[in-house]
Amino acid sequence: MVSIKLDKTLLLKATGKKLSDDALCAELEQMKVEVESIDDCVLSVDVTGDRPDLLGVNGVARALAGRLGVSKGIPALPLAKKPALQVIVEKDARAIRPFVVGAVVEGVRFSDDSIAEIFQLQDKLDLTVGRKRKRVSIGLYDLDKLTPPFHFKALPPSTSFTPLKSDKKMSLDEILSEHPTGVENAKLLAGRKNYPCLVDAAGEILSLIPIINNVASAVTEKTTRIFIDHTGTEEYACNSSLNILCQEFADAGAKVSSVEIVYPDKTVLTPDSTPHKLRVAVVEVNKALGVSFTGKQVADLLTRQRINATAQGDWVDAQIPAYRADFLHPVDLIEEVALAYGYNNFEPLKPTAYTVGSVSQATMRENFVRDFLVGAGFLEVNTYITTNEARIRASRSQAAFAEILNPVSEEYAALRSELLPNLLNVLSKNTHVPYPQNLFEAGEVIVPNDKLPERMETRLRACAIACHTSASLTEVASVLNELAKRVNGKLFLKKISSPQFIPGRSAEVNFGGKTVGIIGEIHPEILSTLGISMPAAAFEIDLP
Repeated sequence: MVSIKLDKTLLLKATGKKLSDDALCAELEQMKVEVESIDDCVLSVDVTGDRPDLLGVNGVARALAGRLGVSKGIPALPLAKKPALQVIVEKDARAIRPFVVGAVVEGVRFSDDSIAEIFQLQDKLDLTVGRKRKRVSIGLYDLDKLTPPFHFKALPPSTSFTPLKSDKKMSLDEILSEHPTGVENAKLLAGRKNYPCLVDAAGEILSLIPIINNVASAVTEKTTRIFIDHTGTEEYACNSSLNILCQEFADAGAKVSSVEIVYPDKTVLTPDSTPHKLRVAVVEVNKALGVSFTGKQVADLLTRQRINATAQGDWVDAQIPAYRADFLHPVDLIEEVALAYGYNNFEPLKPTAYTVGSVSQATMRENFVRDFLVGAGFLEVNTYITTNEARIRASRSQAAFAEILNPVSEEYAALRSELLPNLLNVLSKNTHVPYPQNLFEAGEVIVPNDKLPERMETRLRACAIACHTSASLTEVASVLNELAKRVNGKLFLKKISSPQFIPGRSAEVNFGGKTVGIIGEIHPEILSTLGISMPAAAFEIDLP
């Protein structure tokens, strides 16, 4: 949850409705906005992390207007046909922050309250979508104090300007070592010889990215034209957060113009406000929610969530605004239908099926394998299903895996498709513990499957690894062979070559006439990279 404060007067004015405090709180709580406190002027609320578009007063008002039926469908975001200015991205800066997007906002009218709302939105987007500026950082500048075009380039540490919240010029190195904001975020530029900066045509530095802006172009209550830049490591995150800010200004009556970003190898116009397309089957909506909606009813409910939707027979085609970055699957549309209908409006139903609970066959098989491996002298470990690419590649795995679009942390930015990389990681963290270290894990992995709508499939696997002075293929093969006997099966090993294992010491595992896994002695280079000094041998198999 993200905590913010909203000006109640601005919120109700933007909504166009008069609501009592109780009614307002009730509606907001149906929108993933939990009210902590409310008085005559201010609402203190918590917003769920999947809705960064609700981190500004106009974003909340926009969603509330849809819920109340005041406005429906995607809100207008008219962009001037001709870009307002250019940002030229130079190669050295692009190597540090690969993606740049921007926009120009004109006709801004700030009050003390409204400018505070914008700065709050900027800070919260930096924190959430931007992952504390690591993935995306945002800059707002008074355009009337600058001379386009702008250049995004890397400058030497001796370059100086007067940063915000300072009254003296400071070099880039001094900002990172002495200024409070610089000290807090210096790790983002650690190890860099030169630092990424935004510079105008007159040589005026706009900002040290992603750290702090120049006080000379700071946005104030008198500002009427704003240049917005978003730089980062993920283009999708940069564009979605820019659309949130642009829509916030557009809803306040400002004019938004695009910016031309000139890379060394291409030129793009930003923001890209093209709606995302997604469709959902009406039968799936009714099945999930326990209702009997028609396609037209589903489409109407989605428009109340500020989504364009049309019924097409048994399907509903939806267009999702570019400021909504939380849609990955048709089930997300089903959730929007439920929110628009109102969870309080669903009628509770008594269970119609009465069954005796029991352990599933899959769990019984999993428990059998667990018991067997424990009896064979292996210690069970349980690792997260989320992992990261570095951990996967450290094991020389060549398996495809799913990456998480908006990860909370880079440590958990992917879904495992194998268990072995995680077990090797556990061994690398426990080199101080006496050997032998014989470990196993039985659990779920996520593997690609283009035949399924979600293009991913959950499978159950078991992996065991022996790590000690005499660990060998023979040792783990004998364990696997005994396991096969316990389930009345016959095991075959077919020699293969794999970068994960020592050449000539790895095999494909065949059980019941089909390939179910792999076995071998871990390659010494992998062990050395992970700091493991003992030999290791492992197998990983699918559980039927």
